Amino acid sequence: MIKVNLAGGTQKKPAAVSLKVKAPFSVTPLILLLIVLGSAAAGYSWYTSLTKQATDLDAQIQRALAEKAALDAVIQQNKIWETRKKMFENRVKIIEGLQRNQISPVVALDVLSEAIDRTHYVWLTNLDQNNTVFSMSGVGTSLLAIADFYSSLETTGYFHNIDLANAQDSAGNYTFSLKCEFSPPRGVAPSPETSQAGAN
Repeated sequence: MIKVNLAGGTQKKPAAVSLKVKAPFSVTPLILLLIVLGSAAAGYSWYTSLTKQATDLDAQIQRALAEKAALDAVIQQNKIWETRKKMFENRVKIIEGLQRNQISPVVALDVLSEAIDRTHYVWLTNLDQNNTVFSMSGVGTSLLAIADFYSSLETTGYFHNIDLANAQDSAGNYTFSLKCEFSPPRGVAPSPETSQAGAN
C-alpha cells in the first residue's frame, strides 16, 4: 500500500504565507514615525527661521527709529539756524539801509555852505533837521537873491524837493523859509572819514 505524506507539504506553504502577510505591518509604523519626525524637524526649522527674521526686523526698526530721532534733532537744529540766519540777514539789511540813508551833519553843512557862498546877499537865520528833511529860514536882500539861493541848492545834487514856503517884504529885506530833503546823489556816498567826523 502506498502512503502519501500530504501533511508536510501543506504545513510549509502556510508558514510562507504568514511571513508575507506580517512584513508590511512591521514597516508602516516606522515610515509614519519618520514622516512625523521629518515634519516636526521642518516645522521647527521654519519656525526658527521666522523667529530669526522677526528679530532682525525688530533690530532694523529700532535702528531706523534711532536714525529718525537723530535726523529730527538735526532738522530742528537746522530750523533754529535758519531762523537765526534770517534774523541776521534782516539786521544786515537794516544796517545797510541806515548806512545808505545816513546823513552826516558835516557833509550837509559843507554842501549848504557852498550853496550859500555861491549866492550873494542871502543869510540863514534858522536851520532844523528831522532825519533827511531840512527846514531853514533866512533873509535876502532881494527876491532875485533868494531865487539864486534856491537854484544853488538844486545844483548841488544833494537837496531835493525844495519847497519855498513864503517870501515876505520886511523893512526892505525879504524873509523866506523853505523845506527840502537831503540825500547824496546816486553813486555818491559819504566817505568814512566824513561820517566819523560827523559822529564825533
